[in-house]
Amino acid sequence: MHFFNYIFTPFGIIIVLFAIFFSNPEKNYTIASILTLAVQFIINFYVFKNIYKFKHMNAIRFWLVIFNIITTSVVFYFITAYWAPSWLLYIMPPAFASTFLNRRKTLLLSVLSALSMFFVYWLRSYLLELEISSTLWAMALCQGLFIVVISLFINNMSEMLVRMRTIK
Repeated sequence: MHFFNYIFTPFGIIIVLFAIFFSNPEKNYTIASILTLAVQFIINFYVFKNIYKFKHMNAIRFWLVIFNIITTSVVFYFITAYWAPSWLLYIMPPAFASTFLNRRKTLLLSVLSALSMFFVYWLRSYLLELEISSTLWAMALCQGLFIVVISLFINNMSEMLVRMRTIK
């Protein structure tokens, strides 16, 4: 459970901080990104600290992943124009979910994460009245495919570890 907090949260913070320090986005984008990241961190910390006290632990985890996809979309919206590796933020919620969900739900959440990324790409281009090139869509599709594949890979590894543990 704490795998997400110890590994993925620092990675997400590093991506956002690098985007802020090395590419200098607009001040309001920086503030919005930091505030969104802070809210995400506080809610994740609270839920992880109290997860075993909740009655429907798996449902709460599932909705926490949805919440993380939404907050990732907000941060991605603000920093993607300034920092190309920001798409990696979309790997974290479904990768975390793949450690405790079955294959079908992992696939669902990883596709939802990829579609959220596609939506932000489309929304930015729509609001800025820019046409998205076929090259950018191809790149986004490769990124989306990676999100799905890595989530399924982690899910398979997690299931294999559980099976190995129950065999002994």
